[in-house]
Amino acid sequence: MSFVFALVVAAVFIYAGVAKFATFNNWTIQAQALGAPDPFVVIVPLVEIALAVLLVSGWWFEQTVAASLVLLVAFTILLLVRLGDTERLPCSCFGATSQRPMSWLDVARNVILIALLVMAYLTK
Repeated sequence: MSFVFALVVAAVFIYAGVAKFATFNNWTIQAQALGAPDPFVVIVPLVEIALAVLLVSGWWFEQTVAASLVLLVAFTILLLVRLGDTERLPCSCFGATSQRPMSWLDVARNVILIALLVMAYLTK
């Protein structure tokens, strides 16, 4: 069961990373509008794809789950902070394909992904 939980999170990470690269110019603008420093604009999609590969492969599983949890918690904190803004920018969670303003649905999605990672770890 652990593999299935990890596979779901990996699929989301792959989609997010590839979407960011596919719409890189727009992703860059959106990420900078959210306050992301320049190096993170390139690093985030690379990290998402690398974590996806490691989750599916099972290499360094515990460390990969921990790193994935750190990434998702950081994203969730960013969402929670930005939900307090008067103007809600697009989430950019899936690159420039994410055009709707960020919402509590984005937070809920991240909480579900965090729960899946915890279940992947506990069922390993």
